[in-house]
Amino acid sequence: MKTYGAASPAPPPRHRWWSRVAAVVAATLAIGMLTAVNPAPAEAATVDTNAWYVLVNRNSGKALDVSGESTADGARVGQWTRNDGANQQWQFVDSGGGFYRLKARHSGKVLDVAGASTADGAAIQQWADHNGANQQFRLADSDAGHVRLINRNSGKAVEVQGASTTDGGNVVQYTDWGGANQQWQMIKLSSGGGGCGSAPTLTSGTHTIQSSGKSRSFILRVPDNYNNSHPYRLIFAFHWRGGTAQDVASGGTSGNAWSYYGQQEQSNNTAILVAPQGLGNGWANAGGEDVTFVDDMIRRIEGGLCVNTAQRFATGFSWGGGMSYALACSRANVFRAVAVISGAEISGCSGGTQPIAYFGIHGISDSVLNITQGRSLRDRFVSNNGCTPQSPREPAPGSRTHITTTYSGCRAGYPVQWAAFDGDHIPGPVDGSPNESGVATWTKAEIWRFFAQFQ
Repeated sequence: MKTYGAASPAPPPRHRWWSRVAAVVAATLAIGMLTAVNPAPAEAATVDTNAWYVLVNRNSGKALDVSGESTADGARVGQWTRNDGANQQWQFVDSGGGFYRLKARHSGKVLDVAGASTADGAAIQQWADHNGANQQFRLADSDAGHVRLINRNSGKAVEVQGASTTDGGNVVQYTDWGGANQQWQMIKLSSGGGGCGSAPTLTSGTHTIQSSGKSRSFILRVPDNYNNSHPYRLIFAFHWRGGTAQDVASGGTSGNAWSYYGQQEQSNNTAILVAPQGLGNGWANAGGEDVTFVDDMIRRIEGGLCVNTAQRFATGFSWGGGMSYALACSRANVFRAVAVISGAEISGCSGGTQPIAYFGIHGISDSVLNITQGRSLRDRFVSNNGCTPQSPREPAPGSRTHITTTYSGCRAGYPVQWAAFDGDHIPGPVDGSPNESGVATWTKAEIWRFFAQFQ
């Protein structure tokens, strides 16, 4: 393994130790009101029933969203800042006669008027697809390419209640009057599920893209015997301060056993792996540009390879851990889980109020980023995920071991795990030894088990 450096928002003195389809776009759209009209079949909207769409409200600029990425019947549908997460992606399933059912990508359930109500203000939810009239919608044209969704059972339109512009605003049905809060822009993300079912347009190796007006690069590792009909997990692995994408992809002196922090070995050809290159070999994330870089990588990768969009993960050590934490804060609806190794809040935390599965790993004697900083990161998601607060056991100095704690009381699907080890600022500690090894470390298997629990 190789020497690592500490991370800092402003580059600190270096310390030596052994050795992120989906751009957030909140489009500002004109707010207009149209006089009520009798709905007519939509002409502006051409529906591709093989594609996935994001539906953006004209009034708020926010996307139609299944709250909390729930997969349960009756889960509330609202609006949220667009992030192209699977819970914001909808497929139009043909019901005949010009009507469609809108299927959520993450759950397979469809848009549904609760209780088959015909009343103004009735909630819009998701429910198992039974092709009922309360699950069928037709598209009525509005201007500038927007459409209204008219329910077959009630004849009412899907709208953002009270013309709210806030995240979490309720989506209900209401008499069709053509208001901007009843108008939706259909943004087509991909046909046939991105790269699924198509010949791959990306291969293992280094790739360059433009992001925020800069040339950025990443190293990609595509599984052996890649199958374009199989959706793969997507794992991002971020380097430390002074490190490189090549260091992460190669595994350094530990080789393949430590490539992508051991996730190449552990995933055993079941995951697509990404090692992004930071600007100046770091992750300052100035103005959110590194988060945008992750958005752009996701769009490029998922356009060329078959990815399970509900199975995106991020991990990294030191500043790479800080970058993974920044994604947990700002892209909780995009990533399923993160594993932060010896990190701190050094790449920012835009948002930071939504739940995401979180695994923190930190040394009790970390002299670069003190363990109190790692605990602080952890505790944010203990709170967000509704876990029971506690002070987990940590190993004694000199014990040369680690203790992993799984929190209790967390929301279903949003676990928090904490592993403290007797050691310094290293990503690959080994029980019973003061040294580290990408071959023998326990961290890679524990990270993989944390990621692999999500099916």
